[in-house]
Amino acid sequence: MLPMLLVAAWWALLATVQAARFSGSNPSLQADAIVPMRSLSIFSPYVDSSLQNKYWDFGGDAIVDTNRYIRLTQDRPGEKGWLWSRVPIDANDFEITVEFSINGKSSTSHGDGFAVWLTSERATEGPVFGSCNKWHGVGFFFDTYPNTPHRKVFPSISVVENNGALEYNMDIDGKDQEIASCTAQLRRTNVETRFRITVVRDVYIELAIQNREWNQFTTCMRIPYIELERPYLGFSASTGHTSDNHNIVSVWTNALVYHSRTPADLEKHRLETFGEKTESKNWWSTNTDDPYPSRRKDNKTARQGRSFFGVIFAACYLLVKWTLISAAVGACGYFGYMYYRKRSRSVHSRRMMA
Repeated sequence: MLPMLLVAAWWALLATVQAARFSGSNPSLQADAIVPMRSLSIFSPYVDSSLQNKYWDFGGDAIVDTNRYIRLTQDRPGEKGWLWSRVPIDANDFEITVEFSINGKSSTSHGDGFAVWLTSERATEGPVFGSCNKWHGVGFFFDTYPNTPHRKVFPSISVVENNGALEYNMDIDGKDQEIASCTAQLRRTNVETRFRITVVRDVYIELAIQNREWNQFTTCMRIPYIELERPYLGFSASTGHTSDNHNIVSVWTNALVYHSRTPADLEKHRLETFGEKTESKNWWSTNTDDPYPSRRKDNKTARQGRSFFGVIFAACYLLVKWTLISAAVGACGYFGYMYYRKRSRSVHSRRMMA
């Protein structure tokens, strides 16, 4: 029983330390608590003794190097690979921090790129960076190869929303469909490349990049909140005539807990995030005149209910965590005392024999 408690305590401590390590890097986060979501996180060695992971599926051309990464595609033409969570994200507010790498033998041509998905569908292979070209939710595209000459700078990072009816325009790299985009150096960087997606319900969705200094994330894009109904988390990549290694090193997902969020609090947070001109068409919104279509309903009662359960969940998590820590400390003290007592008896016996 005690060894099991020690193992459980170790995992609780590890999850807490890692969550603090990755989530504490966002200075603008206003959450009251941060709760690690183990079922939506993955890290080395990635698989168990049966070479499976009970929380994640991988397929296509993806391969697992248990010491280093999950390689979605190798540096050779015509590959598609994917990694998908088996359970959806059951949190209104959450943060995903991913360490990844893109590299290859060529110094001049690279491709095609990889995608991060928050969608209702999962594990469907297709032409859009290895996944299907119609989806419900949002996709973040790390595009490293221009399919046609245009004014976008590559590598390009963009976000595209889809209601399941829109077919992604591969010919022009989705230029007419993206909500927002930016460019960032993704290879040959001084530090490990990471990105962080932060979703705050009814306020914003943000993607930030670490590619210059350790634990220094630069905001790539911050857009008004898009309604996400318990999305699955997925990663996919593809290569064409040009190719790259596309690697996922680690994924850490945390639920953000807000104890009380009134409509006035949400509006204040929106104003702090986007300024006072949030009702007009701005740089982040090219396809709609209303950047906040999902916030027009008065759902104050539902939000209060979610806040109440969030408080209960956070309290239970803290109670379990500190119970396990106390059990671990107590077990260490008990075994230490028994060892000291046994050794004292042994010394006493030797003296008596002498």
